Amino acid sequence: MNEEAFKLVRQSVIESSMTDDDRLLEGLRITCEKELPPMHFLFRIFGKPCFPRGELVAVTGKAKSGKTLFNSVLMACCMRDEVLQVQRPIDDDDGIRQKQYVKCLWYDTEQSEQSTQDILKNRIARMVGEAGSKFHDAGFEVFNVRCLNHDVRLRLFEKAVHKYRPELVVLDGVRDLLADINDGVKAQEIVERLMKLAQETDCCLVCVLHQNKGAEDRNLRGWIGTELMNKAFEVYACEKVKPENIFAVEQTHTRKYDLGSLMFFRVDTDTELPIVCDAPTRFATMSCFQQAYQQWDKLPYMTKGYLWFDENNKPHPKTDELFYEALKAGPLYYCDLQAKVQSLLNCGTDMWNNMFREMRDQGAIIRTKNSQGKSVWTLPATPTKTTKPQASQQDLFDPPAADSGDSPSS
Repeated sequence: MNEEAFKLVRQSVIESSMTDDDRLLEGLRITCEKELPPMHFLFRIFGKPCFPRGELVAVTGKAKSGKTLFNSVLMACCMRDEVLQVQRPIDDDDGIRQKQYVKCLWYDTEQSEQSTQDILKNRIARMVGEAGSKFHDAGFEVFNVRCLNHDVRLRLFEKAVHKYRPELVVLDGVRDLLADINDGVKAQEIVERLMKLAQETDCCLVCVLHQNKGAEDRNLRGWIGTELMNKAFEVYACEKVKPENIFAVEQTHTRKYDLGSLMFFRVDTDTELPIVCDAPTRFATMSCFQQAYQQWDKLPYMTKGYLWFDENNKPHPKTDELFYEALKAGPLYYCDLQAKVQSLLNCGTDMWNNMFREMRDQGAIIRTKNSQGKSVWTLPATPTKTTKPQASQQDLFDPPAADSGDSPSS
């Protein structure tokens, strides 16, 4: 008997002696060589992948802190390339073009039917724009189950996810799937069922849950909150900042990609739609450049060729030069522009956000459409002083032109 035949006989003997549990356990074994599908993220925020399929994500905050508003942005982005600071990647990691739409299911347990419809019709659809008339074609499913008891809500929720196979699921809110928020046994059972559901259907399951009522207590409410906190891949905390009435969204926990910055937006009084805005006063006591200077001894890694130093030896980025270098070959999508500039300077997300806002507000970069009708960023057509920006902070282009539309950071 040759060696190969001996190995086959030996393997057959081993398998015949295995119990069902042994076989199950072997099927669950993870090795470096095991072929598994890559992790797929639905969105990018500040250029970082987020909201992975097959995982739970928690969105939390006090009452009326903007949780549903933030989720509305995510749902609108299922039908657009970008909404506010949330982008839907055009291509996956293998360069394969993504589908035109992301299938979405919104399961509302808290609000009245009228409120759910109002948000769908007057917020999400308006943020989507012309494609808002194609909700059904895009597989956008919305259910309001406030009238049901918790057992029926859970049963129908699992049935809906299996039936419609959405890629993004917004469960608003998870607390209403059980009678007692502090029932530890039931909370663990529900979270385990949600984890299994997300893995089986390969969806990103966003669970919305309130924080504890105490002003300084940002923990998720009840035992269900503790279980969800332990199992979620990412956690996003929403807050309404007064008196400015600005909504802040912070990624407080993640297993992989740290966003490194907060999102700020407010509801425009004219359109009643969310728009990106600057940080409120208590979040913006100093600029990211000031912070970088104060920590300069801890930030030796930034590319000094793209920095200039004032009379006090404080570092400043050569913003014009950075964006010229990134865009000289042609227009870029927002996330690609961010990646290019951050790579050139080797800087963090906070500094990128500040530089992008400065260049956009000055009209030194403009947003336009490419041949596929997608939003891209480019240099103005007619710089007035020089073809290539120098290492100074003076304005090198024409006076700021009117903004061509809401940008990912506008």
